[in-house]
Amino acid sequence: MRILVLLSIFVKLVASQISFKSCTFNEICVSIQDCPTYQGYSSLPFRNWPQDVQKLAKSNLCNNEMINRTPVLSVCCPSPLNSRRCGIQTNDRIVAKGTVANVFEFPWMVLLYSRTDRFVCGGTLVSARYVLTAGHCVNSEESKIISVRVGENDINQPIDCNVDDGEPDCAPAPQDINVEQIIRHPGHSDRSKKNDIALLRLERPAVLGRSVIPICLPNGSPEQRIVNPSFLVVSGWGLTENGTSFDVLRYARVPPVSLEDCGIKLRGLDATLRLDQSQICAGGVDQIDNCAGDSGGPLQIISNQSSRYIQYGVVSYGLKSCGVQDEPGVYTNVLYYMKWIFQNVLE
Repeated sequence: MRILVLLSIFVKLVASQISFKSCTFNEICVSIQDCPTYQGYSSLPFRNWPQDVQKLAKSNLCNNEMINRTPVLSVCCPSPLNSRRCGIQTNDRIVAKGTVANVFEFPWMVLLYSRTDRFVCGGTLVSARYVLTAGHCVNSEESKIISVRVGENDINQPIDCNVDDGEPDCAPAPQDINVEQIIRHPGHSDRSKKNDIALLRLERPAVLGRSVIPICLPNGSPEQRIVNPSFLVVSGWGLTENGTSFDVLRYARVPPVSLEDCGIKLRGLDATLRLDQSQICAGGVDQIDNCAGDSGGPLQIISNQSSRYIQYGVVSYGLKSCGVQDEPGVYTNVLYYMKWIFQNVLE
C-alpha cells in the first residue's frame, strides 16, 4: 500500500511536467515498481530519491494509466530482451499463400523436442537463453520437452543451403540445446485455454548468427498497445501434438479477426470457451491459417518503423480445422503477458 501511495504522489508530481517517451528495442515499458533500477528507492518519498535517479526516472516515463482506479506510472526499463539485432531477417517478401521459407528467413524459429523422441511444437528464440512457446506444449509429463533445435530450416537436411546462380549459401549446422527449466504460466488452463504461454530456459545460450537471431517482442510503449495491421505472419513446420508436419519451414500471411467476430465462431466449437484481451484471433482464409504454423509458434507483424519482425501472438488453438474459410485461429496475446515474460527472463 505504501508503494502505491508513493507512486500516486509521483504521478501527480510529474504528470503535468513530462512528456512520455518511446522505449528503445532493448527496453520495456513496465510499472516503475517492477523495474530493478528503482526498486531500492521504493520505500522513500520521491523527493528523497537521489537527484540523478529522479532525473533518470522522469526522462524514462513511457506511460501513465489507471488500473482499478489506482494510478500506475511506467518507465522504460533495461531488458535482456530485444537485442539490437532482434527481428531482422534477410528477405521481407510475404505472399498470400503458405510458402516455403528460405534459409535465414525466420532465424528465430525453434523446434521443441520431447522425451518421446519427436518434435512436438514450435517456439521462438526471444534471447540467446530463452524460448517462448505455448503453455499446452509443456503441459504433459509424458511428452516433456527436453531440448530445442535452433537454426533449422529443412528437418531432413543436415545442412541447409540456398542456391542462387549455382552458388550455395549455407547456414551452419542447427544447434540442439537441452532445456534447463520449463516456466509455464501459473494460470494456464487446458480447459479454458487461457494463459497459454510458457518460457524455456536453455542450459546454455544459443550461438547467434545469420541463421539464429531472437525475435523482437512488443515493449509496451503506447504506440505498440493498439495494433491494427492489414496482415500478420505465421511461420512454422505445422507441428501439432497430434502428429502431422512439414519437413521444411513455411510461412503465410493471415488477416486479423476481431475478438467479437471470433467469439461468435468459437461458440460453434465449444460453448464454454470465452475470449478476452489476453488472446488474439487471425486467419481463416483459404487453408493457410496456422496450418503453416506450429502449436507454440509465432504470430508476427513487420514494424512499419523499423522493418523488424515483432511477435504479438503465440499459436494456441484453432477453430474446428485449420485454414477453413471463416474459421480463424486463436493466439495468446504476447503484449498482454510482457510483464510476466520480463519478470521471468534472467540472463
